[in-house]
Amino acid sequence: MDIDAASYPSQLLELLVAISKADFVSFDFELTGIPSRLPGKEPWRPRPNGGRRTLQDQYQETKEAANRFLILQAGVTCAYFDYMSNKYILKPYNIAISPLLDETLQLDLEREFRLQSGALAFLNNHGFDLQASLFRGVQYLSREEALDIQQRLNERLEKKPEPADLQLKETDVQSLDFVRRVREAILAWQKTDDDMLDITTHTGLANPPREKVITRFEKRLVHQLVRAEFRDLVTMGRSECIRIVCYDELREEDHKRRVKHRVKENIAKQTGFRWILEAMAADGDLHQADPRCFGRHTSNYIMAEVSNSQERFDRAHDRLHKQKPVLVGHNMFTDLVYFYRTFVGQLPDTLEEFCAELHRLFPRIVDTKFLATHAEGDLNASPNLQEIAEKLVEQPLPDIVTHSAHPKYHDEEKFHEAGFDSLLTATILLRLAAKLDAERQSPKSDSDSDESFKSTASGLGTDDTPHTKESKQPHQELIAVKEPKSSGLAKSKSKTKAQQNSTPAPLAPSTRFNTRNPFEQLSLNDQDPSSSDAEDEDALGTTTLSWQDSVELPDSSNWVPIETRQREPMEMIPAWDADFWSEFGNTLRVYGTQEGVIKIAEWK
Repeated sequence: MDIDAASYPSQLLELLVAISKADFVSFDFELTGIPSRLPGKEPWRPRPNGGRRTLQDQYQETKEAANRFLILQAGVTCAYFDYMSNKYILKPYNIAISPLLDETLQLDLEREFRLQSGALAFLNNHGFDLQASLFRGVQYLSREEALDIQQRLNERLEKKPEPADLQLKETDVQSLDFVRRVREAILAWQKTDDDMLDITTHTGLANPPREKVITRFEKRLVHQLVRAEFRDLVTMGRSECIRIVCYDELREEDHKRRVKHRVKENIAKQTGFRWILEAMAADGDLHQADPRCFGRHTSNYIMAEVSNSQERFDRAHDRLHKQKPVLVGHNMFTDLVYFYRTFVGQLPDTLEEFCAELHRLFPRIVDTKFLATHAEGDLNASPNLQEIAEKLVEQPLPDIVTHSAHPKYHDEEKFHEAGFDSLLTATILLRLAAKLDAERQSPKSDSDSDESFKSTASGLGTDDTPHTKESKQPHQELIAVKEPKSSGLAKSKSKTKAQQNSTPAPLAPSTRFNTRNPFEQLSLNDQDPSSSDAEDEDALGTTTLSWQDSVELPDSSNWVPIETRQREPMEMIPAWDADFWSEFGNTLRVYGTQEGVIKIAEWK
């Protein structure tokens, strides 16, 4: 799904909801430039160990590049396992990013950035539209920029820094005459009952024009005159005049509050793409996101629609507060440095400090490059994203489909487009993690066959009771579903379940991201993207009753036992709390360095 500045407000709520439901979120960026040994930098010197740089050297070079170059396109793919269809559902988004600022918001901020010729030539060769990204992309504001705007505003309102006085000479006849006319106008106004006085270029003239005008230089003279000679008066700048009123403490405090509120709203409007970071970061703050701005609302929007948006946003916010999705990327060290610099702020001085900050923001990170190049893998030592995907495309499990509302990549491959690359990254994680885990769990002898692939049966965040070697029968659990009176219907349903449980593993899809048919991948989670998310509530709610309201409990003797399904090997990737991720999680591959690998932190 392509998203630009025009469609972003209507898609943001759906994107936040998708992130809140995701087991993991994969991402990819396209940049205005990449790290390189630029002219004028300190020349590279061979090292005793063969000339390879350290990870700290690599970090410093990437940090310097991130200060120069920016992100032009972001790919975000939200992935979750659908237990109704027993498939992984992927939702890819391709989002154009613009470094430009909305000048109408008057945030007193400017950005300077560079374009690298080699990077732009590469993007152009792959069909990237630079102009569309710059002028129609989603804008943003980093955390550091937002805080700086707020602090400078508070300083202006509280400290009121006074500009240096203009020194007029005797030869500045027109300016001196203007100051004289303003002074006389103020003295005359103070003898009247008028609430305010507007000063323009023609104040005090016999026949002033009807249209009000004033220059910036004249505005400074008025502010300076009132500040020096009329301490009980206040000047307020307007585009066409300077308004003078009597000082009122309550009015001044109210004016400060209104200005702060307006700037706060403007900061929220300019935040743009950073809401995605706030949704995924451990310390992310979505409180300033206003759900009333989501959707295609006009001046006559329906209040029920706004209420529904608020409810869906609140549920997504609550899910994200309880648990954040795992962040996944491919060869992601450079992307993470740019991600931090663009949407958080200045990068730390050392790699160690950066890793600490990164772990604070994203406690769980998976690099598919490290998965693919792990010592026990059978892939090429340095494969790119396309090569890895091609080696895994024939792998039948896990079963992966893209959501029907995201059809862009169903029938076409667009390598080096951020959305497509993030989709490839998600599929690589699923197939490669399942493959590596199955290899480690494979039985050593025929007698151990019943215990093989035990970890894959647990799945992603499931609470299924594991099957033991002694218990050959499927685990049964009584749930509050009353048996239907019609025995024929019950038999029919039982037969259907047996048929479903005997279905063999699905064959590899004919295309990498096909959806088969529009109904096969739908679940209770995704029947209607604009629904009120009824699936977030428990299917069988329970209520604690007091003894006054106690009622006779229903007879549970005829409750129907529901069989939990034995998972096929490689049907699901290891659960995030499995030992598998303690080895592969929070570890980045960085080729060209002495160490080759960065261990960000221990996996928890």
